[in-house]
Parts: sequence; C-alpha cells; structure tokens
Amino acid sequence: MGKITGLGDEGQIPPKVLQLYQAVNQLVDEGADPGSLRISAITDRAGIGKGTAYEYFNSKDEIVVNAVVYQMQTAMKELEKGLLERENFTEQLAYLLDEVSAQKDKPNNFLKLIHFLVDTSDFSRQVQEIMDSAACEKFHLIQLFRKLLGAAMQKGEIRRDLPLDYMVFSMGGRVLAYLVAVSEGSLDISLSQMRELICRGILNELCGPKGAADASSR
Repeated sequence: MGKITGLGDEGQIPPKVLQLYQAVNQLVDEGADPGSLRISAITDRAGIGKGTAYEYFNSKDEIVVNAVVYQMQTAMKELEKGLLERENFTEQLAYLLDEVSAQKDKPNNFLKLIHFLVDTSDFSRQVQEIMDSAACEKFHLIQLFRKLLGAAMQKGEIRRDLPLDYMVFSMGGRVLAYLVAVSEGSLDISLSQMRELICRGILNELCGPKGAADASSR
C-alpha cells in the first residue's frame, strides 16, 4: 500500500486527496475505464500537480482504487443514515427500495459499485482486497442488512424462527434483483409492479403472511 490509506472519515482525509478522489469519480461517471485512467487526466481534473499526488500515494493505481473504495464507503454511509432515520423495518424497506429505484438516474450507481466487487479484472481485485479488509467490513451492504434485520428481530418486527444470516441473504438477493431490474429498464412488467412484488416477497418471508399484512396496513 501507499503512504496513506486515504480512507476513513472525510474530516481525516487531506483536502488534496479528496480532490483526487472527486476527479477520479467524475471521470468514471463520464464513462472512463478506471483501470485505464492516466495520472495526467486525474491531476488535471483535480487541479493539482503530479508531484503533489505522489506525496500521498505511491502510484496512480493506488489513487484510483482508493477513490473507488471511498465512493463505495460514502454511498454506504449515506444509505445507512437514511435507513436509521426510519422508525421501523417496513419503513426502512420502503426507503431502501425507493433508493434503488432512484439509481437509474445516478451515473455512479450501486450496480456500478457492486460490479467492482464481483468482476475478475486486476483493478477489481485490488478494490476487493481493500473492501475485504477489517477496516472496510462495516461498509458492506450485507453488514448493513445484518444490522437492520438484527434490530428488527429484537424489536419483534420480523420473525425469529429463521436464522439471521438466511434472512440477510434472502433480502439481499431480492434487493439486488430489483437493482438489476431498475438498471435493465426493459421488463414485461412496470418497475412499480416489480417493486411491489419484491417488497411483498420480502415482507411475506421475513414477517410471515400475517406480519406482512399488518406491515402493509401501517
């Protein structure tokens, strides 16, 4: 790794590093391949010199990889904040699906970020290594779902007869399927119908038929 990790709370990241991250993510938003970005393109967009960039990082690849990881962390922080502001699991689920629906209008959307976690390219491997580290564990979507469902289980909002990890991955699979549907765009049914079916499927399984009916009537 380089001279700094470049990750963590935004207030702890040097301003020039944030400029580099913003430059990388702007270029990726515009369609640039992150694995092929040139250092000159990054520093020109950031408005700083190459020498300054290398005061913080050992290589161009470190800048780009850390910028992508930073974007993932930021997206997860924003999502978690919005979810925790909701009063119960049903409201959290509705908020989550609404956020997924909005992804089609966001250039740097969740699906693009998730792609880096499942792709087999050398660049994605470097992203995966950082995201798999203990320091980044809390930023995983699965960890966020585990936190939400664990709290909902304790409050009696979802059933307790199923293993927590099963419910985490069951919900995660449905949410990911909806994200792909939103990104795909061409479906035999409308996105509103797809959203309703996804929501009903999650509530039916995690709350049980009666709990789902009660949740839907709130």
